[in-house]
Amino acid sequence: MEAVRRVGAYLQVQDGDGCRHLLRVSSVQAVSDTDLMRNETFITAAGRTIRVPQPLDEIVPLISPGERLPVEEESEPWPF
Repeated sequence: MEAVRRVGAYLQVQDGDGCRHLLRVSSVQAVSDTDLMRNETFITAAGRTIRVPQPLDEIVPLISPGERLPVEEESEPWPF
């Protein structure tokens, strides 16, 4: 199962510990990368932050269908 999936007006979210959460899409306050590798995401909803093992780029279309993140221009490589 994907860590996050859309179920009607809700997001079913499974965190890194395997606990499941059902969030109303309209309650999502913030979505952000957890690290530079961009393979995990923090979802903040109703004042609670949940860490999920799924990239932000896969979650945004579930929250707002038809929307996409802007394509980044060639970014500078990290210095390490």
